[in-house]
Amino acid sequence: MSSMIQIVAGVAIVFFLPGYTLVGLLFPRRGELDPEYDGVYRVALGMGLSIVIAILVGFALNAISTEEHGYVSAGPLWISLISVTAVFFVGGWWRGAYPWMGMVHASLYRDPPPRVAGSILMPIHSDERRATRLVMEREHWLTELKRCADRMESCPPARKEYYEQRMKCAKGSIDQINQELEALRKEGAGSAKKKR
Repeated sequence: MSSMIQIVAGVAIVFFLPGYTLVGLLFPRRGELDPEYDGVYRVALGMGLSIVIAILVGFALNAISTEEHGYVSAGPLWISLISVTAVFFVGGWWRGAYPWMGMVHASLYRDPPPRVAGSILMPIHSDERRATRLVMEREHWLTELKRCADRMESCPPARKEYYEQRMKCAKGSIDQINQELEALRKEGAGSAKKKR
């Protein structure tokens, strides 16, 4: 049984966790990679990046090894990969990638950074496509708001602060999206007048 646990932990540490936490650090907002298939992208990127990180850690350990002390062995590899994963996780938490940490304790909740319209990862090819993306994101936040409100009614008092923070974040995101949609509507009306 313990050998099976070691195998599962080894596969997770080498092939998944370092890359997944790095993706969380670089892209903390849900839907940032893709509004519909964000989770799939995160898992796929996490697996690929984990292999790259494991190889780079192996090279680094080989570079500091000497003939008397070889560091490319199970112990140093585990320690290095777990340390890298922990650093990426803490950085991702700091940037708001893990709002579920608020369920552990309300003080651990951190809002994800605000979305930047027109960023490299969310290219805006046209106003119509941008409006569609914004509406999809607003629907996501409205669903999140309703889900938090429903859970807040039946949760213990210690969790209410967590759900209040989630609802505040959702309301702020909805307000920001509504402002962007209104700006798009005004731009569209202005460009329609110019064409006349």
